[in-house]
Parts: sequence; structure tokens; C-alpha cells
Amino acid sequence: MKIFVNNVDGFLAGALCADLYKISHHIVGTRKGRQDDLVPPMVKRIVPRVEVRRLLKAIAACDVVIYDLHDADLEELELVLRALQISEIHHRMTFILVSSVGVWARTQRGYEEIPIVQAESNPGGDEAEVEGEGEGGEVAEAAPEAEAGEGEGEAAGGSAADTAAAVPDAPTQLRPVALRSEDYTRRVPAPKFQEWKAIETQVLSLKEKATIRPYVVCAGVPYGNGEDAFLGLFKAAWQTRDSLRVIGEGNNYIPMVHARDAARLVRHVIEVGPTLDYHLAVDRGDCTQKALITSVAKQYNLAYEPQAVTVVEALLAELADILTMDLRLEPSALMQVEMPEPSPATEGEAEGEAGAGYPAEAEAHGLAGEEAKPPEGEGDEEEEKEEEEQPDVNVLPPFRWWSEKGIVANLTQVSAEFTRWRRLQPVRICVTGPPGSGVSKVSQELAELYHVPAVQLEELVEEQRNLETPLGQQVREQLEAIQANLGNPKSQGPFVLTAALTSQLLDHALATKSGVHRGYVIGGFPQTLEEATSTLIEEPVAEEPPPDKKDKKDKKDKAAEEAPPEEPPMVKEAYKLDMAVLLSSSDEGCLARAQASEEKPYVEKEFQVAMERWKKDAEAFPGFFEKMSTAVCRVSADSAAEAVQQKYEEAVKAAAEEEKDPPEAPDPADLLALATGSYAWVKDALMQGTACLEGRRPVFNFKPSQAAITAEIAMKPQSAQVTGVDENAASEAAAAAAAAKEAEKRAEKARQEQQRVEQVKKEELARLEKHSEPLRLYLMKFVVPALTGALVDVCREQPDDPAGYLAEYLQVYSEVAKQRERERGLETERVAAAAASADSKQG
Repeated sequence: MKIFVNNVDGFLAGALCADLYKISHHIVGTRKGRQDDLVPPMVKRIVPRVEVRRLLKAIAACDVVIYDLHDADLEELELVLRALQISEIHHRMTFILVSSVGVWARTQRGYEEIPIVQAESNPGGDEAEVEGEGEGGEVAEAAPEAEAGEGEGEAAGGSAADTAAAVPDAPTQLRPVALRSEDYTRRVPAPKFQEWKAIETQVLSLKEKATIRPYVVCAGVPYGNGEDAFLGLFKAAWQTRDSLRVIGEGNNYIPMVHARDAARLVRHVIEVGPTLDYHLAVDRGDCTQKALITSVAKQYNLAYEPQAVTVVEALLAELADILTMDLRLEPSALMQVEMPEPSPATEGEAEGEAGAGYPAEAEAHGLAGEEAKPPEGEGDEEEEKEEEEQPDVNVLPPFRWWSEKGIVANLTQVSAEFTRWRRLQPVRICVTGPPGSGVSKVSQELAELYHVPAVQLEELVEEQRNLETPLGQQVREQLEAIQANLGNPKSQGPFVLTAALTSQLLDHALATKSGVHRGYVIGGFPQTLEEATSTLIEEPVAEEPPPDKKDKKDKKDKAAEEAPPEEPPMVKEAYKLDMAVLLSSSDEGCLARAQASEEKPYVEKEFQVAMERWKKDAEAFPGFFEKMSTAVCRVSADSAAEAVQQKYEEAVKAAAEEEKDPPEAPDPADLLALATGSYAWVKDALMQGTACLEGRRPVFNFKPSQAAITAEIAMKPQSAQVTGVDENAASEAAAAAAAAKEAEKRAEKARQEQQRVEQVKKEELARLEKHSEPLRLYLMKFVVPALTGALVDVCREQPDDPAGYLAEYLQVYSEVAKQRERERGLETERVAAAAASADSKQG
């Protein structure tokens, strides 16, 4: 079977070629670009579209012709259709047009009440939601129940009626009645898709040709496989931009389909040859616009809720025509045949599905609309077992879904596909060093260069100690114990947070901090090997010994003769670091920086404990990170003083060779001042770090390239070139610039602290109001009425002694109130006695 696919380097065409390769290895087609690496590897030959005769001849020789309108040249397609109308095709040909739900956008439809189905949640979602698992798992019961009777609205209406009876005050919510493939004669396109509908009509008219069987596969808005239509949405979420918006109320329904499910339906149409000419390729997600936008924002931990904008405001926005569509469609009957229960022997068959499709190329420089190329090794092997041919031609083959429940239910897997297909690898760096070496400065600069969040361990501690959470309670308890130990000269500790609590702090930060999906820079961690091991390394799983003692003895003897090579440690997935920056500095330099720091007050005992703690394992860190396959970048914070000292040593050596007097040695105090006077050395540290990281792998995360990063570093103030012991104007300027920047950061930190204080005040006020509510009720019932009348009377009479008048008034008011209470009691007793007497007379 020869298959022709137009523009094989397109978005849907890549998935089509990967799926069609399972039924034919002879795939030819055209391409829209000139890059050979964007062509799927399963395509046998590329037909040049500029040579029209060759193109038409190649199409006429194929058994299956597939045109995707999303990437097609409409003039070329019309030319092909006219040629097929007038040509004599002597063999059976199947012509499939892949269209869009935009041709249904203005179709007249009814509305029905939304049924509320109470079912157990399925946290796993579809089978595609777990990497490497197959698609043949069971579908959750909620989906069939929600879909039952959607076309006529009978079951849905009944369910809604029952719900309304149970909850009479619940507002009625409506949704469009789902349209079926059989309703294609009613479709009315949006203005943008008028020409697409005309093309569909031309394709279906090929049915008049006895040897050509035309079909139209109308695909929902495609997603997955690196994204195309929703590329801007996922890209903005990946970059943590605050540009996500909901158009209108967001309750409109958007029919969507995973690219692989659309491709699989095309394959089923070829294999089955159904009677119906028109087939809808949509999932069962029933996803609204608001659910889509908010789910993407939540998936990437965006720190804001997407705000609503009016339709007029979003008229020219990207995806406005797609996001404002309000349409529900039922999948084709070919997609509704469920897969049989997988046997234990075939549970792992679909493991290769995650890489079976042809991925698009990682977007060059993050430009929207560019196609992607396949990761190495993907798409070359057939990892899915073909379904066996059905003995009865009237029985439809089962449809293996990839994302049946829709994009929201499978958003974890879809976001993983987006990361993998676009080759977006997170940048993970840790910066550590002795106290006072400038760790926070270097980590902050690296985070700004690579546009990833900086995770400072000290900031995490301060943040958690102010939160009313179990983790915050643990932090407060340990900090109180540390402060008590520091104040006791005889105390033996502990003087620092435990490794287990440090690990909890980092785990919580990486799970909740916005932007961590792009990577992070951890500052001030690790300080000991215990911290590094407990946080970064997976605990080994103890293997059960073999039952045969003889085999155990043989293995023991063999191990004694030849020791096996040491296996590398199992690193946790979230902590697979790309680079570890190890800072070094002299004890005097660290002490001087710590004493001059305005970010954190200097405490001698705390500094000494931290320095001893660092020196304990400092020499072992390079080997530890090398075992983790992490690049190690060593940076000296005393590079300026070391350069001066090196020049002095070279001058002494030259003087000895020339038999001259050696130059005067630099004053150690001046060298210390030079090393700690500014942070100009940070620029050299950034250059070393970026060179080390880029030497390991290229970094691409929709952010500036390495060339742009290098240029940005070059724009920073040059470090002072000091050749003597006196500071020159350059060093003073650099120090002034650094001081200005530090002052700006201090001001920003003070502003954030002020905001935090205001938030605490608001929370305290709300708490006080809640606790004072019983007292307010008491005053309003017993005090305010009397006091209000007294104050009014005082204002009216204006006595010479207002305080005495007020006291006399309240005393009289109290006596009158008591008298009235007694009278009410007597009246109640009299009424009760009269009622009892009347009852006794009747009896």
C-alpha cells in the first residue's frame, strides 16, 4: 500500500506518518520547509511540489492520499481535486481530508442541563497520564454516564432533574447538546473556515468517481506532541508570564483531540472503510475554556489566578477564535469501540507509545509556529503490537485511545510531552561554600542569567518560621533550641537545623515555588555530606537474598575474589543537578564579609559553628558531585587578591633571575581589603559557571541563548585591575555600583517585609474580631440600648453635671427595667393560671 501525505513536516502529519507506518512502509509526501531534519524518518520519498506534473503523477499512483487542511496550500489542494475529478484512476484509492471543527463553529444546536455525576475520582487520569503505560486501561465510569444520551439530551435532562430535586436552590447550568458525525450536513462554519467547508464539499464529491472513496476526518483543536494550537498558552505558562486570561465567563466548550488520537482515527478509516463519509475526531473531555486555562496555570504553579477579559478586548488576541468556540461533539463511532482487558503478559506492550510518534523539532529560539524535530532514537522502533485482523468484517476493530478523557484529565502527561518534544530541559544548579563567601550573591546572579528561581536556604527558613503549618512549627521549635544552645556556653548543640528538616524545606519549596519547572539555583546547600545524601540520594532498596544457600555462598566467594565496581548513587529525579558551584575563600575574607553584611547580623558563635561545619566535608564535595554525574565549577571569592599575590610572586622570581632586589611584598591587610571590598569577582564566576554548564549540554528553555547570556555578562561592570596595593578609581566605581545594587536589594527586601507585616496585621485584626464576637453580642443586648438612651437624654437636657446625670439615669433605667421584668413575670404566671383553670373546668 502506497500512502501520500502532504507536508509531512507539519504538526499533525508527523503523528499521521508514525501511525500509518504500522500499516505501510511506503509513505511519500511533500514538505513545507527546507530542513531535512524535520521530515519524519519513516517517509520514504519527498515529492517536490514545484513540479506539478510529478506531484500529480505521484498522487495518482498512491492507494491512499491524505491532505491535512491545517498545513495545506488550498490552491494546491484544489488543483489536485480537479485533476482527480477529470482523471481516470484504474485502482482503488482512498482520499482522506483532515479538517477542523472550525467548520462546525456556527452550527445551530440546542442546549441541555449539565448532569452532575457523583463518582470516585481517578487521580491517574487516562492511561497516557503515566509515562510509559499503555492506552488500553479501563475508562472511568463517570465518562460514559455523562455521555449517555447526550445527542437527544434525555438522560442528561433526567440526571439534571434528579439533581435539581435533591438540591432545589442549585442554579441551572446549560451546555450545548453534543453533535454527531451524522449531523455533518447541518454544519455551519465560522467566517474564517468558509473556504475549508467548500474544500470538504469538493472532497466528498469525489464519491462520484467509482474508484475513489473520499472521507473527511474533522479533528478537534489538536493538542499534545509539543503543542501547535496551544503553543502560546503552554509557552507563556512555562515562562511564568502573567498573560494568561479567560475570555468572557469561560464556560464555553472547546472540542479538542490529542494529535495521536486523530492520527489513529485516520488509520482506522483506512483499515475499516466505513460507510459514513464524515467522522469527528474529538476526545470525551468536555473541556471548557476556563477549565483549560486554569488547569494549565495550576500545572505550572503560576502565582496568580487567570483574570477574565471581555470578548471585545480579546478580539485580536492569539487563539481568540478557538477559545471563544462553544461546541460539543461526539467522537466517531470508530473511536467508541473499547479495547479488551489487557492480559498480564501484555501489560507492558504499550510502554513504547510515549515515543512511538514522530516528535516535532524543539522550537528554534522559542519562536512560535516553528516545527520541531524528533529527539534522537524516537520513532525508529515499532513498540506497539498490531491489533489482529477481525474474522468478521462487520465487527469494528477496538480503538486504542491515547487521551480519551481530554487535556485537563491528562495535563501532567501533556505537559511532559511539551517539555520532551520541545527539548526544554530544566537548569538545576546548586551553589555552596563557607559562610561569608558570597554564596547568596552568586546564586542570585546565576538565577537571573538563566531566568530560573533562586532557592535560598536561609530565606526558606525565614519564610517557614512565620507560617502556621506543621513544617513551620518544626522550624520554630528547632530555631528556638538552636538559640538557646548558642546562648549557653556549656551547650554541646545542636547549633544548626537537622539534615532531615533541611530536606523537607527544599522538597516543599521545589513542589510549590513558581517557575521551578524551568529549573532552579539552590544557594547555601549542601553544607555537609549528611545533608547532601539525605536530600539528593534515593535510599537503596534492600534486595531479598536468594533462597539457595549454596548459590549465596558461591556468590560470596566470587565477590571476595573479585569486588564488583561501585555503582553510582541513585539521584532523586527532582535533584538531578547539572552543575555544582563550589566557592572558596580564606577564613579572614569570610569573616570580613560576614561582619560587613547587612542582610544578616553577624553572630560570632553562629559563624564559627557554620565554618567548622563547612570545613568538615568541604574536601569531599567534588568527589560526591562527580559520582552524581554533576559538573563541578570551582570559584575563588578572593580572585582579586590572589591575582595580586601571583604577580608579586612572578616579580620576585624574575628579580631573582636578574639578580635584582625583590619588590616590596603587598600588605596582607591591603590584600584582604581588596578581596572583600567589592563583588567584582562575581562576573568571572558567572563566566566560569556558564562555560562549565554549556560544556555539559546546551541550555534551551525559551530564554536567551548562550551568546545572549555571554553578552549580558560582558555588559556588567568590569572587575578592577589592581596591580598595586592601593585601590584605584576602577575598584572604587565597582564598589560603589555594588553598594548601590545592594542598597536597592535591601530596599526591596524592606518593602517585602513591610507588606508581610501589613498582612500579619490584617490576619490579627480578623482573629481579634472573631474572638470578640460574643462580647459584642453581650454589649449590644444589655448595654448599648440603655447607654444610647442615656446619651440622647444628656444631649437634650445638657445638665451641669453630665456624669452624675448619666449615673442617675442609668440607675433609674435599671430599676424600671427590673420592674418591667417583674411585671412580665407576673403576667406570664397569671396567664398560665387562667389556662390551667380553664382546663380543669373543661375536665
